[in-house]
Amino acid sequence: MNKRRSALKFGMFFLILSTCILPHADAHFIWVYAEEGKVKVVFGEGLEPDQAQFLNGLSSMQAFGREGDSPKALRFEKQVDGDEGWFEIAANDAGSWVEVACAYGVFGRGEQTMFLDYSAKYVALSTPEATREMDKASDKLALDIVPKWDHGKLVLVAYFQGKPIEGVEIQLESVETESSTQVTNQAGEVALQTAARYVIRAKHTVPEAGEVDGEKFSERRFYCTLVLDVAAPRDASSDGQRGDTSQSPLNSTRVGLKRAEAEFSEFPIGITSFGAALLDNHIYVVGGKSGRAHEYARSYQNRNIYRLNLDRNNEPWEVVADNLGLQGLAVVGHDGKMYRIGGLEARNKEGEEQDLHSLNDFLAFDPVKKTWSKMPDLPDGRSSIDACVVGEQLYVVGGWTMAGEKKPVWLNDMLRFDLSQPESGWEQIETPFTTRALAVCANQGKLVVIGGIQQKGGLTNAVHFFDLQTGQWSLGPEVPAEDDMKSFGCSAISLGDNLLVSTYGGGIFRLAENRRGSGEWGWEKVFQLDIGRFFHQMIPLDETRFALIGGAHMEYGRQTEVEIYEITDGAAKKIANH
Repeated sequence: MNKRRSALKFGMFFLILSTCILPHADAHFIWVYAEEGKVKVVFGEGLEPDQAQFLNGLSSMQAFGREGDSPKALRFEKQVDGDEGWFEIAANDAGSWVEVACAYGVFGRGEQTMFLDYSAKYVALSTPEATREMDKASDKLALDIVPKWDHGKLVLVAYFQGKPIEGVEIQLESVETESSTQVTNQAGEVALQTAARYVIRAKHTVPEAGEVDGEKFSERRFYCTLVLDVAAPRDASSDGQRGDTSQSPLNSTRVGLKRAEAEFSEFPIGITSFGAALLDNHIYVVGGKSGRAHEYARSYQNRNIYRLNLDRNNEPWEVVADNLGLQGLAVVGHDGKMYRIGGLEARNKEGEEQDLHSLNDFLAFDPVKKTWSKMPDLPDGRSSIDACVVGEQLYVVGGWTMAGEKKPVWLNDMLRFDLSQPESGWEQIETPFTTRALAVCANQGKLVVIGGIQQKGGLTNAVHFFDLQTGQWSLGPEVPAEDDMKSFGCSAISLGDNLLVSTYGGGIFRLAENRRGSGEWGWEKVFQLDIGRFFHQMIPLDETRFALIGGAHMEYGRQTEVEIYEITDGAAKKIANH
């Protein structure tokens, strides 16, 4: 996505025609959207590739771009990665307005049969001048949603068979603000506030029976999706609405970061999505995944517990115990013990159909006896999570539950466990987000939840604060990671008052208060790695030093070097503010 837009608020909007209701949330639709210099077509529940086998039903799909008033045919190439599949074309070849039409055919649900007709659009809406010639219904789409500028306001117009539909109810839902509902006027219009991206879907049912290729149906259903990227007209009021305060100074104490000269042995294998903790000046590594990206098998999951002695340079890593092969787990150290929480187990062999299960295990490891002991199970299986300890309280945040062939369940609660009173069990606390592959740490009276990938909205730089005294959630300033991966698979630590996050793009950022005691926070960049990493770990060694281990970069592969960094005084580059 355009970097200027990626920092703006993401909105989720649903268009509901007055003659019907939206389909079930687990239904599949055709979606067209822009990502990483490509325009992609997927058939799934949202803006991410689903199973490649589902694309077989799109054999009649036709795609078009716009050149003024005239459509131009587009050729999308099918892509398959593991079980996932999608179509794509270079964004420069597609342009800023793409339409997809697909008469899917007859579909049966119990005794009810229907003929399905899909429409999908992607529009990068910029200035009124650039889109004025496109604000009319498409002759390629039966059901169409058309965005346009009207006297400086963003408007959507609903069309069916080329005519505006009066009385269409449009429900607007935003992730970060209140919901609202509007109804189209006689011209079929409603006005929208500008935002970075809208995801819109519509359904219209015609009670008309018929037959196609010998298959009878009782009604026709028309679906339309629209992914709308908006660059708002620039004026004083619109800039103010975006809340862009990135030019305000950070008045916090400046710090810098430098790489220390300590030398430690490389990690024995290249792994991602592992857990790690520091105990008695030893780094312990548990779990993790090797093998090819997006492929999962028992043999790819690390079953060893590795330990590195930090008291001796170039001391080799040693295997000190066995572990159930897991990835996407969380590991924390506390009071001389290491705790293993959740994780994803692959139960299939290489080449077999993937059989992935999130576990509800909670175990304690004694580094002296080198044995595991069972703790109270989690309320449900969880993986792609992170955790931290504050005092005696263990917090487990984010993730989802995978159970073989069942659809993954995204989790919308955080778990808390009192390590001093294990008999009390787990407490569940509702979260205002459904996110996985994130990072969490505690700093200055708050849990800080950073980045990841959202159930709705994709990769994110979002930051959420949880006040440890009041138990209230609030939004923090977004991490200013400017690359396409944002803060997906990031790692975060606290060193004294300093909270640091390491992102895929190689930037290491520090969360800082704009003015001491102001309660206003922003980010400053303190270091740029030569090779960034994701699904790695930052391990705090003391109040000023941390180790960077494991993880991978898509261009440079898995990283095995153990790097040590130290906080220093010095100017830090201001990046963003909140």
